[in-house]
Amino acid sequence: MTSRNALGTTVAVVLALAGCSKDSSPTAPIAFDPAGTNQSVLTAVVGSGTGGVSVTPLAVSGGFFTADIKVRLHGTKPNSIYTVQRAPEIGRALGSDGVCQRALGISPWSPSDPPASAFVTFNQPGTTTAYTVTSSAAGEATLDFTFSAPSVPTGTRFDVMFRLMDDLVTPTSLFMSGCFTVTVL
Repeated sequence: MTSRNALGTTVAVVLALAGCSKDSSPTAPIAFDPAGTNQSVLTAVVGSGTGGVSVTPLAVSGGFFTADIKVRLHGTKPNSIYTVQRAPEIGRALGSDGVCQRALGISPWSPSDPPASAFVTFNQPGTTTAYTVTSSAAGEATLDFTFSAPSVPTGTRFDVMFRLMDDLVTPTSLFMSGCFTVTVL
């Protein structure tokens, strides 16, 4: 099995297990960090730690996608820089079915039908500088930023998964979110 296939299998197993948790309290909701409209746990696929990501769409004049994005990591590798990536499913069949085919490399986002890279790095506006988050000596990290995509109009619904990696070629620490659906305001 190739390392890419092994990583894909590991990701699929971790994501399946992440959805199988039992709520510790049937009456009290657990506060999610970070707060936001659309949220997902970040699960360590390689390395250790936990985290969360949230995407809160904003209504802007011009009617296109703009959102506040928040990332949190806890108990991860100290003093490490993580690149923030996403796999949005926009403009394809099944783009808002809650499965995240692009990130998982399954039809219609498969090697035989490659529309784009599975994950795309978030770049700071007007630059090629990636959004990154650096963990502290205690392995804690926080990043908040606003992202806009003028080509994605109001009313669009799309699935997305996030990935944070300490190295884009051979990560020693890798986090994946679950799949969630975002609606552009």
